Amino acid sequence: MKKLALYFALFFVLQGCYGQNPKTKSNTNESSLPDTIESGFYSVKNGSLTTEGYFENYLPVGNWITYLPSGQIKKMEQYKEGRKDGIYLSIGRRGYIEEQAVYKDGELNGRRIKFGTSGRVLLDEYYKNGLLNGHRTVYYDRGNVNQEESDFVNGEKQGETRWYTQDSKLVAVYQYSGGLFEGVNRTYYTNGVLRVEQEFHNNDAVGFYKEYYQNGNLKEEGYYKKGLKNGEWKEYSEDGQLVKTIKYKKGEEVK
Repeated sequence: MKKLALYFALFFVLQGCYGQNPKTKSNTNESSLPDTIESGFYSVKNGSLTTEGYFENYLPVGNWITYLPSGQIKKMEQYKEGRKDGIYLSIGRRGYIEEQAVYKDGELNGRRIKFGTSGRVLLDEYYKNGLLNGHRTVYYDRGNVNQEESDFVNGEKQGETRWYTQDSKLVAVYQYSGGLFEGVNRTYYTNGVLRVEQEFHNNDAVGFYKEYYQNGNLKEEGYYKKGLKNGEWKEYSEDGQLVKTIKYKKGEEVK
């Protein structure tokens, strides 16, 4: 709550820099800010919410604040020459921050965080020029437990992405390049044993495929070509004995 109070202080100090010439307009449209006055203070109703801020030369500038019917602040955002520029905050009815972000020239730039009802972080990511760039972490709502960890370059997944269960056990590791599967993807049983490993190129299954039993023994193996089963595929019993061999060509079983 100390952090929230600090944000309030910042917004309200900046708010005092603008003179007031209040005008109010009722508007049930949930669209973005209006552009109907040249300069001065403006208040507009969107359903049960009220949004207030300032215009200069018909463009929203400075701090715009949206209130609940109770007068409690719901949203705080900053504008520069009609575009979002600065800190953005969305606040829940219980007074906790729900979302915190930074904009520049109308686009997300920098860190964006989403919070759950208890104030725990649900999402932590970074933007550059409106696109995801850098490390991104998704958390489970029940606590500070990672659900997904990934990296982005210009809005596309790049490198390794990891998924976890709610008790922090690794269940999958996928490789990406330009948002597409590239490399060897692996999934795991909850006991940590490798379940499946499969090779991809340009988002297509290309190369080997291996599946394992929970005891670690090989269950099935074969190869893909252009996303289709190709060549010999072998199946094994749980104790490691070969039980079946099937030949494929372009995804079709060869009799």
